[in-house]
Amino acid sequence: MDPVVILTIFMVISILIAIAIGANDESFASIYGSRILNMKQILILATIFAILGALLLGEGVAKSVGGDILLTDNFAASVDQNAVVLTILISTTIWLIVASALGLPISTTHATIGSIMGLGLLLGGGNGVDWNTILGMSMWWLLSPVVGFVVTYLVVKILNRHKVKHLNGFQDFERSENRYALIILVVIFITAFSRAGNDCSNAVGIVFGVEGDLNLTALLALTGVGLALGIIVLGRIVIRSLGRMTELRPSTAFAAQLPTAAVMLIGTIQKIPLSGSHMLVASLVGLSKASNAPMKKGLWKIVAIWLLTFPMSAILAIILYFPISAGF
Repeated sequence: MDPVVILTIFMVISILIAIAIGANDESFASIYGSRILNMKQILILATIFAILGALLLGEGVAKSVGGDILLTDNFAASVDQNAVVLTILISTTIWLIVASALGLPISTTHATIGSIMGLGLLLGGGNGVDWNTILGMSMWWLLSPVVGFVVTYLVVKILNRHKVKHLNGFQDFERSENRYALIILVVIFITAFSRAGNDCSNAVGIVFGVEGDLNLTALLALTGVGLALGIIVLGRIVIRSLGRMTELRPSTAFAAQLPTAAVMLIGTIQKIPLSGSHMLVASLVGLSKASNAPMKKGLWKIVAIWLLTFPMSAILAIILYFPISAGF
């Protein structure tokens, strides 16, 4: 196949996967749930930070995903790396769209790396994937939801004690909530900015890993636009779904969002692919427990799709590889 055609296909699929990632971005769910902004305002701000985050923070994580996990040197000489890249992109996109249509937040990182692992095992056996790198990343994947739950639980308890001691009457409570409404906007902006920088790696990382002579800045810019389109077209479904999981006020939304913002920013700067979805859901569960507020129905569906993401992405990649490779 002509190299220009291949490159064009890669670019188109990268934009499509970016749209799918944006459709599953729930960064503003706590803002929606606490009624600080309406959906139109949320979508405008989310698109701005999606583009800025991809451009300014996306390079490091993109290179980690593209160059550190899939060991293509251990594949047979007959394996076409272009078919490998295209398979990973398409299988990840399919799983993201399915989850977004169901209103369920999943980890884009897990979907991408699940696809990479599936093809790595198919084409390289045990030597097709850098398991040490995946083990190092998995420690962050396991730890970050725990941090989200624990930090949110403790912050809510501290806030409740402060309210009991220092707030007298409805007016004091309203003034306090208004202050938190301003504070959480800053926290959300940090989250959305970091999340875009981290998630765009799943759209461009594997492409850059194979086609290293591409202009990464231009690719990141296109990815940012794709993220923004996904948020506008389908993102509201996941934002609404997660924003309604438990009762939220500006102060409790702040407690739930704080650990997600901190870990996503640190992880992105450290070039580590993370799951913002897992952290935020764990934080909302911590909030529910600390506030003795019930969780809405549907949490089991989110957990189930999390557990299915790795194997389903891997299986999709293995199945799709054969017809895709036949076209090269």
